[in-house]
Amino acid sequence: MESDILKHSGRRTVHFRPNDNLAALIKELQAYLSPAQEKVNLSFKSPEKPIIGVIGCPRSGTTFLTQLLISSGAVSYPSNLMSRFAYAPYMGALIQQLLLNPDYDLGSEFSDLRSSSDFSSNVGKTTGALGISEFFHFWRRFTPNHDPGHIDESNLDRVDIEGMRKELASIEAVFGKPLMSKAMMLQYNIDFFAENFPEIKFIYIKRDPLYLMQSIKQARIKYYGDESVWWSVKPKEYDFLKDASPDHQVAGQVLFTHQAIMNKARNLSPDRFMAVDYEEVCAKPKQFLHQLSEQFEMPEFSENISQVEDAYTSGNSKRLPQADLDNLMACYDGLKLKYL
Repeated sequence: MESDILKHSGRRTVHFRPNDNLAALIKELQAYLSPAQEKVNLSFKSPEKPIIGVIGCPRSGTTFLTQLLISSGAVSYPSNLMSRFAYAPYMGALIQQLLLNPDYDLGSEFSDLRSSSDFSSNVGKTTGALGISEFFHFWRRFTPNHDPGHIDESNLDRVDIEGMRKELASIEAVFGKPLMSKAMMLQYNIDFFAENFPEIKFIYIKRDPLYLMQSIKQARIKYYGDESVWWSVKPKEYDFLKDASPDHQVAGQVLFTHQAIMNKARNLSPDRFMAVDYEEVCAKPKQFLHQLSEQFEMPEFSENISQVEDAYTSGNSKRLPQADLDNLMACYDGLKLKYL
């Protein structure tokens, strides 16, 4: 499948444009550190603790949910700093501990590097060294797709599950906590990953389709300056959606992503898959964490939630003209009637 991320990289707006100097530096580091990660992998087979994969449509609240899980203190996660070492995540995790963990700071030598993770983001991108990363560069190393999308059955044998589990286990070994990450690279094939990756559990966050579609449409403009350019995840139906109108594309992206995830999850046990509503998590975050703790049999999620607010403000507000919103819903309802 053609990569829209690579094809349209030159069309991104200034804030999201690739940094060629950074890419060159990372490539040089990769040449030195990848062999070291290969040696590290010899010491690991699989994670000892659960791996939490957060999935969903873009703009559905995946970033907010990961930030909420981080605030509970129950999980480790791939940071922006670690993303620079996606080819050698064990070394990235060690470097993060060395530079940013106060437990390893001698005489406050690195106090000026102190970083924190808050609830801000820009189209899924966070700021700060300890802000959570989407970690796409890591997941891509083990899957045949460059863009987050459906992996055809004929290509599933190209997924390197063994390598994925080893390297996630190496990250876990550094932090000593269950690892949580966005996992949208896996979400259209979660039945396959659940079967072959017994440590992984999925949390699917969904959002009112109207506000979700509005946000995706605005993200296209913010990211590319053009609402006609496809942005983010690709359901199986992408091949016919790519030639549709922008509103039909967005509606199909939302509808078919939801349908794919729910269909693939139908045989997963409650301790492996949890679906939640963005609006409900915003309104009752502590209740959500208690429910998650029970359903996933992970008491650490409810043991220390003093840093969690009683409620968070939902981003659901109408920001487009009513006529635009009506057209989005008409496209959504039309596709739902025709294909579901």
